[in-house]
Amino acid sequence: MNVKGILRPALLLAVTMGVILSGCSKTSSSDEQTAQPTSNFNLTGYPIVKDKLTLKFVISKANQQKKNMDQLKVVQDMEAQTNIHIDWDASEQGYEEKKNLMFASGDLPDAFFGGSSLTDADILKYGTQGLLIPLEKLIDQYAPNIKKLLEENPDIKKVVTAPDGHIYSIPNVITEGANELGEVYFINKTWLDKLGRSVPTTTAEFEQVLKAFKDQDLNGNGKKDEIPFSFSNGNTLNGIFGLFGSFGLPDNSSHVMVQDGKVSYTAITPEFKETIKYLNTLYKEGLIDPEAYTQDRNLYFAKGHSTGGPILGAFTGYNAENVVGSENAKNYVPTKPLKGPQGQQIVNMYETLAVSKSGFALTSANKHLEESMRWIDTIYEERHSIEWELGPVGVNFKETNGDKYDFLPTPEGMSYDDFRCSESPCYGGTVAILGDTYKKIELSSKIKTRLEYLDIYQPFMKKFTLPAGMFFTVEDSDRLNVLSTDISTFVKKKQAQWVIDGNIDAEWDGYLAQLKKSGLEEFLQIYQNTYDRFQSIK
Repeated sequence: MNVKGILRPALLLAVTMGVILSGCSKTSSSDEQTAQPTSNFNLTGYPIVKDKLTLKFVISKANQQKKNMDQLKVVQDMEAQTNIHIDWDASEQGYEEKKNLMFASGDLPDAFFGGSSLTDADILKYGTQGLLIPLEKLIDQYAPNIKKLLEENPDIKKVVTAPDGHIYSIPNVITEGANELGEVYFINKTWLDKLGRSVPTTTAEFEQVLKAFKDQDLNGNGKKDEIPFSFSNGNTLNGIFGLFGSFGLPDNSSHVMVQDGKVSYTAITPEFKETIKYLNTLYKEGLIDPEAYTQDRNLYFAKGHSTGGPILGAFTGYNAENVVGSENAKNYVPTKPLKGPQGQQIVNMYETLAVSKSGFALTSANKHLEESMRWIDTIYEERHSIEWELGPVGVNFKETNGDKYDFLPTPEGMSYDDFRCSESPCYGGTVAILGDTYKKIELSSKIKTRLEYLDIYQPFMKKFTLPAGMFFTVEDSDRLNVLSTDISTFVKKKQAQWVIDGNIDAEWDGYLAQLKKSGLEEFLQIYQNTYDRFQSIK
């Protein structure tokens, strides 16, 4: 039996009815935003309601979270404080299908909760259709913490303001200094010491060191298994975007950058071409891992974690332990960005502010908008945000000096993330932790190490990347999907081909012509228009 065939007409009717009804609900919701609260609702203080209220929220649960949502201490504490019980519909597997069916059928929860609960496209599509409601008035009336967040951080407000001027979702916000840094370059200091060499500082010295790494049994295991330089191409934290800065312009995965307000494409620049030539030289000499352009992080990390002694001479990563494991990591030191042949030494500066548009969105089915908005606003109180992200006080933290927080030791047999997610939604939640809040938290050793790397790289960092989270219109998003498929596939193919086989000079003009034919000018104009609109939001 063709179930899809039976369901499709019903779903189409439901979608149509959903949109029609949502139009009515949208008007109703707008009216409710200014309606007189019910006698059960407390405008300020706690509990939020006098008689217990039950709402239904949907969440895409983080796989690190092992307990059900209603078993988490932070959730239980919130119910005790607010007198609002949440029926959680939480999924790890099949979430996308479930979410899409909810919107298609009109069988909506009261809210979607969590940084992974909705995509940017969902928010814009269903917001403009009326299935998600505008939140500006509710924020203004019932959410002082969120209102303050948006007023004091105009960049966050820009990210969540849709092209039609409405805010359909409350963002998940994490501000942390180490976010500015992309990949770090590590080199095997033990091998350098054996060879009597110093840590390389230039691209030329790097090449000479890799040659020295290539043909000797430096790990002493009797095998010719040394890989001079490895990475996972295209990965922000395990790739080589910063190396392009040694030739004048760092790269990124989209190749779209902005300089002095003008959007540009790195993969058509002379700097890009010179970097590819350098990489081709390394590849021809056998200094680059032959799998660097095809391997994923699992294979990359597996090489790094070799149990027969380190096999990597140099590599890139978030930190050394992630790639090579704690035992092998002792052999490696971070390097400064390499100085190129023209003396250039630039790396990307990414956004300190990490904003996910998706955090909390109210649907047209919600009949308790005021109560819902006060509930989510409670999480944006500083202590609640810390607890919902990093674990509750008394379990994962202890308070010191009133408003300071120290991590409690991770129990033996648990990882830091397992511990963190034991009583909170952690990665799956919605919070706002800004820089001032982070200063009150004793940092984990992982973050401390990243900040040490940041000290090394910061003098060479420059901001070329576009603002994170720019909102494209539905039409522009659809058009970009078409254009970027052709453009990105072609650039990725040629980049790998030139590194491995060379011949970039002979093929360069034809490459530029093909990109023009594929619509690169239109592609960049869409980015430019979106960037200009983003910058104009007040």
